[in-house]
Amino acid sequence: MNKFVLSVIGKDKPGILAKISTILFTHGCNIEDVSQTILQTEFASIFIVVNPNAHPLDKIGQALNAVLQDMELSAHLRPMTTQTPVQTAPSQPFVITTRGVDKPGTISAVTTAIASLSCNVIHFRAIITQDEGVDEMIMIFEVDVPKDVEHRRLRQVMQEVCAGFGLDVSVQHRDIFETIHRV
Repeated sequence: MNKFVLSVIGKDKPGILAKISTILFTHGCNIEDVSQTILQTEFASIFIVVNPNAHPLDKIGQALNAVLQDMELSAHLRPMTTQTPVQTAPSQPFVITTRGVDKPGTISAVTTAIASLSCNVIHFRAIITQDEGVDEMIMIFEVDVPKDVEHRRLRQVMQEVCAGFGLDVSVQHRDIFETIHRV
């Protein structure tokens, strides 16, 4: 099946998804998967789109950008290069949360520590809040941890790197995290 990846970024406002989905529909395309979020005032999304009639991507891109430009948005399209899922080692889902004063290099250090254990970040969110004029950052990582990585080792590595930045850290299996945070 002919597929492409579409990413759209820009100022958030009502009607963005309606415009995108309508243009894709008029080109005979179907949205197969989508992730969308708003960061402060910015809209960001990525779509996996099925293009069964192999409409030229440059034409679809021109149509999208013509409409989205007036909305202060831009679209980027590229062919999807692999159609088969990448085989990964068996893993378990974990949630790593950190909290502390925002400092340059924090995200780099924490993500480097996660990668050093061959863990794959599935979802990441960083939120900056102000407490008495000080920027505090909360980071939430959903990660797939290879089964051959001991949970104690993951916790030890995360505690060591976070201590260097003055961060509190929690490492929990996703099932436990969801049970504790269920409202």
